[in-house]
Amino acid sequence: MHAAIHQFRGPLGTEEPGPDALGTCTLTQLGGLAGAVVTFWPDAAAAAEGASRRPAGTTWLDSGVYRVTDAHSASAAAAYAQLTWFDGPRGAEQSAAELRAGRERIWPAVRDIEGVGTTYTLLGEDRSLVVVALSASMATIETVQDAIMATELLPGEDPALLPGPDRVDVHRVLHAALPAPAGAR
Repeated sequence: MHAAIHQFRGPLGTEEPGPDALGTCTLTQLGGLAGAVVTFWPDAAAAAEGASRRPAGTTWLDSGVYRVTDAHSASAAAAYAQLTWFDGPRGAEQSAAELRAGRERIWPAVRDIEGVGTTYTLLGEDRSLVVVALSASMATIETVQDAIMATELLPGEDPALLPGPDRVDVHRVLHAALPAPAGAR
């Protein structure tokens, strides 16, 4: 499964993502006019085609195509979303370390927190990484952040390879029709 992320500013039109889309969610940043549309596709070609679409009436800022490397679901909660961005290009060793941290340390630390929804880990061609994490409330996002910061590194984890995200955006979810996490790999 692949995903396209469109970042925008201003009012968002109601254009449908396309008949081959597996799912989509529309997000607006808290306290601003910016947002993002995350659309899930069966393959890279469909995602690239979806990323090239820019409906009229909205100021489109950026778009990217990513491979879904992990998808986990603790509940159907989808009122808020946090997008955590690790900009590329990133080296193979750093990328592998970040993916391992997400799978083996971070997800186990947060999956049982009440209000955690579905989380998608998206990997770009340049090894940039975006984590799309849905939740029931802002309080859940804060609890998740606290839980992540309280984790200890796993044996073999090198802190030099884990400098942290380049930015974190918190959004209200306007619409979410998400694909089942089972097809992530």
